[in-house]
Amino acid sequence: MAVIVVGTEATIQSPTAEGQFMQLIEYFQGLENIGGNITSYFSGNYDSDALIFNGDFIVPVLFDGTNMAFVGKTDGFLTGSFSPGTGGLFTATTALNYFIQVISHIIRWQNDLAKNPQKLENLTCTLDLNKRTLTGRFSLPFTRANSDTGIVITPKEYLFT
Repeated sequence: MAVIVVGTEATIQSPTAEGQFMQLIEYFQGLENIGGNITSYFSGNYDSDALIFNGDFIVPVLFDGTNMAFVGKTDGFLTGSFSPGTGGLFTATTALNYFIQVISHIIRWQNDLAKNPQKLENLTCTLDLNKRTLTGRFSLPFTRANSDTGIVITPKEYLFT
C-alpha cells in the first residue's frame, strides 16, 4: 500500500493513498446527495463479484496565478465540513484541492517502477485546459472482510512505499 501520514483529526482517515482516494469519492458522493444537488461530479461503484471499485470524475479547475499550476475551482462546487487535520502529507484546506493532492500523489507513484513494478494504471487523469476540467477514471481492487461492526472494505495493495 502507498502508506501515508494522516493529519491528526483529518476528515479523511485512511492510512494509504488508495484508501484516501476511495474515502474522498465516498465523501463527495455523499455531498452530491444532499440538498437536491443536480450536478454529478463523481461516480463510484463497488462490484462485489469482481471486487473492483470503479468509476469516474470530472471536477472544475482554475489556474493558480500566471504559471501552469492549477487548483480546484471551489466557487459553486460541493461544500461540506472538511479538514486536512494537522501534520499529514496532504494539507489542502478544501476537499477539492485535497482530492487533487491525493490523485497527484497516486499518479506520481504509479509512474515510479519501484513503487509500481506491475505498471498498473488503476487511476488515470486528463487536464483539459480549454474546458478547465480535470477528468479521470479509476478501477481499484479491494478486499472485503466481516467485522463486529459490519463489512470492512479496504483497497488492495498495488503501490508500494
